[in-house]
Amino acid sequence: MQSSMNKASAQAESRRDILRFSAASAVSVLVAACGSDTNTPGGGSAGAGGKPSGTGGSGPAPGVGGSGPAPGTGGSGPGVAGSANGSGGYSPATGGTSPGGSGPGGSASGGTGPGVAGSGPAAGGSGPTGPVGGWKEDNAKGVCTTGTPPTFANSVSNAKLPDPFKFLSGKRLSSKADWECLRADLSAMLQSCIYGAKMPPPDKLTATFSGGKMTVNMTVGSKTGMFTVTISGGGTKDKPVPCLITCGGSSLSKLSGVAQIDMANNSMSQESTTVGSGGLVNTLYGDAAKKSGSLIGWAWGLSRIIDGLELCPEAGIDLKAIAVTGCSRNGKGALAMGAFDERVALTLMQEGGSGGSAAWRISEAEKKAGQKIQESSEIVGEANWQGADFKQYANGMNSKLSADQHFAVALCAPRAVLLLENDIDWLGPLAAYGGGIAGQMVFEALGIKERCGVSVGANHSHCSFPTSQQKHLDAFVNRFLKRTSSTNMLVDELNATNSTLKKFDKATWIDWDIPTLSGSLAWDPFAT
Repeated sequence: MQSSMNKASAQAESRRDILRFSAASAVSVLVAACGSDTNTPGGGSAGAGGKPSGTGGSGPAPGVGGSGPAPGTGGSGPGVAGSANGSGGYSPATGGTSPGGSGPGGSASGGTGPGVAGSGPAAGGSGPTGPVGGWKEDNAKGVCTTGTPPTFANSVSNAKLPDPFKFLSGKRLSSKADWECLRADLSAMLQSCIYGAKMPPPDKLTATFSGGKMTVNMTVGSKTGMFTVTISGGGTKDKPVPCLITCGGSSLSKLSGVAQIDMANNSMSQESTTVGSGGLVNTLYGDAAKKSGSLIGWAWGLSRIIDGLELCPEAGIDLKAIAVTGCSRNGKGALAMGAFDERVALTLMQEGGSGGSAAWRISEAEKKAGQKIQESSEIVGEANWQGADFKQYANGMNSKLSADQHFAVALCAPRAVLLLENDIDWLGPLAAYGGGIAGQMVFEALGIKERCGVSVGANHSHCSFPTSQQKHLDAFVNRFLKRTSSTNMLVDELNATNSTLKKFDKATWIDWDIPTLSGSLAWDPFAT
């Protein structure tokens, strides 16, 4: 397969490639998959029903193609994320009577055990059926019943940004306590029409830590895979520290006192022009992952890193202080990583453009107004970042998308997200701002508007972090990662001289209002 550097050299005249390959992506991470070649960290190639939880598990597992959740049969099986007794692993599909354990994610009794290879959203309406937990990959799992997203064939065309306060059942959010269940519906819509399905946890996952390196081994059915990551600057079991997990590397200024893990994202899901072309997720899940784009595969990889950290307290990582970042295509990945795993406290997306916070509908409008911009019709020919079904909506059909990128921004609530964009025409500065602000409106309804920051900085070199955005980064890291400051900073900044549209007019794109919500959040990661 053609290497990233070869493509950059062969197409040096392409504006797309100039932006794309300027992102810093060299990382020192060894990742290997059983039966697969190890890919160059940070590089890119040519373009760059599950089983129910077993006895003892109480959590559902979505069935392939949307067969819905199936509860386990009770008992004393292990909980999510390694609650089995001290073995450094978990086997949620088997349940049984595994002894003891107090690992992160639950206890040995009555844990939630996701099944194998389930990918489709469940059928039925949405609504809360029990208390919502916290600091889980998916807090709604086993609590909320997810509705069935529309397909391309039965989608209703809508030129406005879809209403992020509306359940798939048609009702609108009225209570903050119901946010997690609405969040589950928004996630299902994003996976259905844009990202493709996020694969569930493996049947079995074990992790070991030694010499600053963590090795994670996974089993799905008869297939096995593994990867190793280097943890730089970790603390100790007794004094854990915050951690920044990057998607292929970081272009931000150094975060002092914060450990760092660089995920070799292409080894998790291979970036190419073909969806489902390779990587650990395709090795392990086969046909179940064949329509899942690389971004959602990178989100799956991030989740497996956190699973490993939960099993390795000696790595010295504060599991309630994890941040993610990436720039350019890796910025698109960072938003997916933060959106689809609720164990991420802070998402720091840098210059993701389309596929990041940029709303597809607005990017399309910028192009129609004569802007040189990456939007859906271009992006589906460039790389497999989105899922296979997204191609139906490209080429002028964005209005049929049941979701748009502001849903991905909203999924980060009630955690924190800082969108650091750049006034470059190709990135769609107005689309990036509009998607961010529409997502911020969800945070506002929940009473936590300051947790979603939107900054489109003045034009600067792609993926070179500007000093003008340093104050925003410092404020979010100090408040939501280090928790050393109680000061909240509302970030709302637009520079769009390189946009053909110039100004974001809410009335043009939004025909829904911010509801007044009763009660309080069922889970608030920053409450204490």
